[in-house]
Amino acid sequence: MNTLTKMTIAATASFLAMAAGAWAGEVVWWTPNFNEARARELVGKFQAANPDITVKLEITTTDGLPQRILTALQSGAAPDVIDVQHGWVNGYAQNELVLSLDEVVTQREDYIPAALEYNTWDGKLWGAPYRIETHAIIINKADFKAAGLDPDNPPTTWEAFAEAAKKLTANGKSGFAITGGGEVGNTIFRSMPFMWMVGGGIISDDGKQVLVNSPETIKAVTYYTDFFKNGISPSSTLENDGTANRRLFIAETVSMYQSGQFDIQSIRKENPKIDIGVIPIPHPEGGKTAAILGGWSLVVPSAAKNPEEAKKLVAFLAESENQAVLTDTFPARVSAMEAERFQDPILKVFKDMLPYGRPVPAHPSWVQISQAYFDGIQRILLGDEDVQEAMDGAAAEIEGLL
Repeated sequence: MNTLTKMTIAATASFLAMAAGAWAGEVVWWTPNFNEARARELVGKFQAANPDITVKLEITTTDGLPQRILTALQSGAAPDVIDVQHGWVNGYAQNELVLSLDEVVTQREDYIPAALEYNTWDGKLWGAPYRIETHAIIINKADFKAAGLDPDNPPTTWEAFAEAAKKLTANGKSGFAITGGGEVGNTIFRSMPFMWMVGGGIISDDGKQVLVNSPETIKAVTYYTDFFKNGISPSSTLENDGTANRRLFIAETVSMYQSGQFDIQSIRKENPKIDIGVIPIPHPEGGKTAAILGGWSLVVPSAAKNPEEAKKLVAFLAESENQAVLTDTFPARVSAMEAERFQDPILKVFKDMLPYGRPVPAHPSWVQISQAYFDGIQRILLGDEDVQEAMDGAAAEIEGLL
């Protein structure tokens, strides 16, 4: 072997060592913007305890996030840890896009069972749930009183709720804001529970049957979209996501909207004079309410550059004390819910809604299925199609995905 060849081999080995060193010990974590401050606090704590690991935070936004994550996972150019909604995990697992976290999530008896179910497939756990939530209806108590309604004896049925929303729509205010734009999950979370209350859905729980154009679902979608059709939801509904509705509520141009407890702090901070109330989501006469049990989990992509370091970070974030910090709704661990910040009386109705929470169907194409439904909702709100026509179109798309 000549000297030049030896030098080339040595240089190549040195380059590879440098490249490995550049990656070793670095964990790239994609976390949504609403988590940024809490994530940075926990990263500081983690790095102090693990000086050999550097965590690089990359902040995401929810608009377009499902597709961005899916593209990253499929391309092999994914980060090491990603915050994802529970409902996405099963599809990633079935498509071999994430690593099992069986050995990472311990003390499972301390977890809300449904949160673990969301992340389980083929007998293994593929995500680490840290946040759970259900929606309720956030109301302006002063508006109720001005409209002759009793905020302490709120409407509970669909008919009574719609009538109250109509009474609240006065003097430039909208009675009840629905979502029609932004990230798809906003509209899924707000409309799908109405389907469940009457026996409908987008697809069956086993993922084998399309339900989105069934008579039951048509009834629920009609109820939901009629708030806009009848002028009760704001004219900007087609563009509005949950954040936009919160801002309208803070501006006191909306009297009621559906959301989670994560909005309470922002309302109190930005308009402390609003007397906030929280009421359960209304149900059909003689029926029961329902909600999506939502929330977020942490996953480690199959293409993670440093999976072991990533799993170490996930295990740290899964600790009860840290989980109580990271979530801005309820933690997935029962013991974490004992933290003082979860004892605020205004959270009672959100807690009361938890037993009515259900997971979305586990299907590898759920992201695309929910997009097809959302596109149908937009066609209804635009006035391009009636409810039956729009849901028939969604059904045709979804059938192909099943």
